[in-house]
Amino acid sequence: MHEGMMGQSEMHHGSMPEIWEMLTDEQKKEVALMKLDMKIQWMEMKISEMENMIKLKRKAIENIKKFREALQK
Repeated sequence: MHEGMMGQSEMHHGSMPEIWEMLTDEQKKEVALMKLDMKIQWMEMKISEMENMIKLKRKAIENIKKFREALQK
């Protein structure tokens, strides 16, 4: 399905299809951009959470290596 059509279809089947039908094409574009911006922000938050988990795991691995070295001495 074409991306533009998908966005319209999503909005059309949303909670307020009557209002969607009353919007001008320009307003529909603005709504689509706002929706896209929110998705991007959500994805950025998820990426940040993943990065923090990776840092935590790297630190844990570092500590395990130090502990193992200490045991071998």
